Formats: sequence, C-alpha cells, structure tokens
Amino acid sequence: MNTPQHGKQDSETWRLLLAVALSGAVLLGWNLIFPTAPVERPAPTADGAGEGGKAGEAPADKAGEPADGSPAAAPTPAAPAAKPIERKIIGQLEEPDHHTVEFTNDDGQIATWALTEAQYLDTLDDGSTRPFRFVGPVEPVIAAAKQAAASDTEDEEGKKGIFEPPALELTLAGQPARGEYTLARAGERETALTWTDPATGVVVTRTYRLDPSGYTVSADLTLKNPGNTPVAYDLSAVFRGVQNDEEATGSMFMPPVYLFESICEFGEEFERLDASSIKSAKEDGDPVAFDTAVKWGGVDNRYFMTALLAESGTIERCTAATDREGLPTTFSRLIQTLDLTGGEIAAGGEVTRTLTFYAGPKKLSELQNTTPPMGEAIDFGFFAAICVPMLWLMRFFFEFVGNWGVAIILLTVFVKLLTLPLTLKQYKSMAAMKVVQPEMKKLQEKYKDDKAKLQQEMMTLYREHKINPLAGCLPMVLMMPIYFSLYRTIYSAVELYRADFALWLTDLSVQDPFYVTPLLLGVLMFGQMKLNPSAGEAAQQKIIMYVMPVMFAGMMLFLPSGLVIYILVNTVLGIVQQLYMLKQQQEQAPAGKDAKKSPKKGKARA
Repeated sequence: MNTPQHGKQDSETWRLLLAVALSGAVLLGWNLIFPTAPVERPAPTADGAGEGGKAGEAPADKAGEPADGSPAAAPTPAAPAAKPIERKIIGQLEEPDHHTVEFTNDDGQIATWALTEAQYLDTLDDGSTRPFRFVGPVEPVIAAAKQAAASDTEDEEGKKGIFEPPALELTLAGQPARGEYTLARAGERETALTWTDPATGVVVTRTYRLDPSGYTVSADLTLKNPGNTPVAYDLSAVFRGVQNDEEATGSMFMPPVYLFESICEFGEEFERLDASSIKSAKEDGDPVAFDTAVKWGGVDNRYFMTALLAESGTIERCTAATDREGLPTTFSRLIQTLDLTGGEIAAGGEVTRTLTFYAGPKKLSELQNTTPPMGEAIDFGFFAAICVPMLWLMRFFFEFVGNWGVAIILLTVFVKLLTLPLTLKQYKSMAAMKVVQPEMKKLQEKYKDDKAKLQQEMMTLYREHKINPLAGCLPMVLMMPIYFSLYRTIYSAVELYRADFALWLTDLSVQDPFYVTPLLLGVLMFGQMKLNPSAGEAAQQKIIMYVMPVMFAGMMLFLPSGLVIYILVNTVLGIVQQLYMLKQQQEQAPAGKDAKKSPKKGKARA
C-alpha cells in the first residue's frame, strides 16, 4: 500500500523541479534578449527615502529618460553615508529628591527621565537604592527579560517594560532635520543644546527648563534663519512605550499594571487605545487618528505616563500605531504621534516655539494643575464622580498619618460609617425575614400548585409582620456603587506604588508576598457568614458558607495588598456591626417572650 504512494510523490516532486527549472530558463533568456536598463537612484536621506520620493522609490524624473525626452544627464555620484552619531549624555537637569532629566547629543533629545523621590526609588539586592528610571533606552529591559527567561527566574525590570524618551522631531524645508548637538549653555534649572542644519543653514537651539515642584520640562525650540530665503518648518512629538506582552494581560479581577496605551484628549472626547485595540481598529476601518481640537496626548500605563502639553490649537492631530522593530517576539511598542502646526522662518528671522513634556506618576493633584488639565489619564471608569472625592479624602487622611495603609483603613471606616444606616436597615430586614421563614415554608407547601394564591398569601404575611421584601436588597444596591468606587480608587492610585505600610507589606500596589492578609480575610468571611441571619435552605446555606470564603480568598491572593487591606477592614467592621445587631436582638427577645406569656399566667390565676 505504501509503494504506489511513494512513487506518486516522487513523480510530483520531479514535475515541480522541472517546472521551476523551465521558469528560470525562460526568465534568463528574456533578460539576455531584452536587457533592463539600469536605474540610477539618489542617495537615501535620513528617513530612508530618496530625493522627492518615498523610501525605496526612485523619483519620477530620475528613473530612465527625462519627461521632455532630452538626453539623460550623467548620474550624480552618491553622497557618502552620514557618519553615525556616537550617542552620549551632554546635559542634565536635576531637582534633588524629585526628578532628574538627561539630554543626549543625538538630535538634542531627552535621553532619560528618573524619579528621585524616596517612594519610587529602586531597591537593589544589597539594600541600596537608586533613582527610578522609568524613561530610557529599551535595551536594558530586553536584556533583563532574556536573562530571566534563560534562567527561569522573575525579573521586575523585564516584566514592566519602559517608556522610551519622548522626541520632538523637526522638519526643515520638507526634510527631517537631525544632527549632533553640542552643549551651548548649562545651569541648575536650564540647559541649552544647539546645532546648525547644513542643508538650510538654520541654527536650531533646544532650551530645556526643569519644573522644580512638578513633573514637567519646558522645551523652547528656537529656529534662526541667517539665509536670504524663508525656510518652512514642521514639528511633531513622538511618544513610545515598550511592553512585555506576557505581562500586559492582567486577570479577570485585576487590570494589568504594565499595559501601555495611547491616550489623547480632543474636543469633548478622550480616547484610550492599547496595542490590540489599535490593530483591531485598523482591521475594522475604525479611526486611530484624531484631529478635532486636540488638547494633549501621550502614552501611559496604570501608574505612569509621558505626554505633551502645548498651546491651544497648536496640536493638529494625534495618531496611534504599533510596531515590533528591534524587539523580541514577546515585546511590542506602542507609538503616539502628535503633529503640531508648522510655519515659516523668514529670511534673517527667528522663530521660538514653547512646548511642555510631562513624565511622571499619574497623581490626580498634579494632572489637574497642568494646562490643559490631564486628569482624564487616570482611568476611574464609570464611577469617576465618586472616585475623585474618595481619592481626595484618602490623601487628606495621609496628610495627618503619613502612611498610605493607615489612610486606606481610615477611608474604609469613613465609608462604613457613611453607609451605616443602610447596613442596619439591611440587617433588620434579614432578621425579620428569618422570623417568618417557618410560616413561609408552610405557605409554599400549602399552595405549591397555585402560584398566584401563594404570592397573595405571602404579601399578606409581609403586611402582618410589617416586612418589605425589597428592604434587604435595596441598601445593598445603593452601597454597591460606593464600594466599587472605593475599589477602583485604591487600585488606580499611584500614591500606593511602592508605598510602605508595615511589617512585610512594603508595597501596597503589589500582592501580599506571604498571602497572610488574603488567608486571614477568608477566615473572617467564614465567621461573618456564620453570623448572618439567613432565611435560605440549610443545605444551600452550608455550601455558600464554605465555598464563598474560599473563592473570595483565592481571588484576593494576587490583588494589590492595598485592596486586600480595604476588604479586610471592611469585613472586620461588618462583623462588628453584626455582633452589635445580634446583641440588640438578644436584649429585646426576653422582653418580647415575657410579654407573650403574661396573659396566659393571668388566665391561670383566674
């Protein structure tokens, strides 16, 4: 059975080889008979495009004969390739205990941006600390990820990705203007870098000023034209974030920390796109570029962001894109490009444009004070109107106690007190339902074949005992938005990033390293359910009593410890409330019992 099949495969293989050989012979013969004239191409420019065309294309008037039929001129020798710039740091601005920015000679751009605040410092294996460089070259992050994969170990640097330095890109006379800058002026709060464009003679000066209290750097771009003809210019700002795709997926209950997104506010809209959304939008024909009254834009993850602030009306368009150039297969780059209004530098004239770069934590107090405000960068979701005052209140508590963990506890207590009337009403309703449960079971048995009559009798029972069947659900419905908002506020707050609480909890934005708080939460939830006045079936209630605490504790294992503290404290307060309610019921029960028996005793005496 196998021999005929092998023979057939050999025959098909020979036919394929013969077809390929004949095709090659035909092509070779055609080229010998009708040779193709060589095409002279100009030397590529810095962006890889030939003069007057796109990258990889020859201009129409250079490919073959000129359009007017005149003899072709002798080809111009290709210009020597530009010498690669040896990249180095030539300037630095630093505000001790806040942030540090370095600048490179390569196009005079920002090279690194680091936070020197105590909360954000990197802690090394030997216990020493260093500035948190969240903006910088991507190579160290990729190297760390590869090393971790090779050794099968955890490496935080390789997991969280990095913001690549924001770039202010200049075009002069339609050509990219890039070169090697030199340090023109250095000071404590100001650094100036300069370069002269050899094609147009325009002198370009980039002056950077560091904000001592915020997270911004102002950039003055001065263009001086010493020539006799005007020079057109265009500007764009490009922001990039490189993520490890394996660490950017998150979970069902916890959005990812290291997912990068392009963000853009335009008109009355705010757009947030991750890499997969950009890909889907392109496939579906949905927009990834927005050009209506663009206010600001950039790239962010949950806790940090880089963005551009500019004068109103000077940003023409924001465009989101992705690529993997130079990256391993497990990484991807998200790009946000902001096209700015251009103009013309008059002969002998000078133009100065001022822009502001933001790079730092997404603190609402900082973002709301920028011009324009960038508070939309914090994704509070549907309950933003409640989250904002809650975050303000948590910061208020922090100002007094100086510990974010304690601030979370105080905020949880405050919310619990705020919802106390609703909670007490819910417990009273549940207790009343438990009292009438035996009578309800009798009615269900008696009218099991007559649903309409059953509903009528149950409503009569509720009226006799003055019970509202919805009273137990309504308080819970009213409290849900508050608790969801509190949850959203805590996991969105960068204030908890690397914030120390106590003992082993040294970072409230990550999971409990020893799982103590989630396991304790499970035990407390079991105790709370034992105290619950339930009106359900015994078997059903037993399943809920054991399964729910286990499931809930399992979900809490990998959530930030700050969130677990909130839920843990909330559970403890709930137990205290229940114990108080049970005590109240026990104190009232004997009086009610004696009141019922007293008429019988009186009758016996008679």
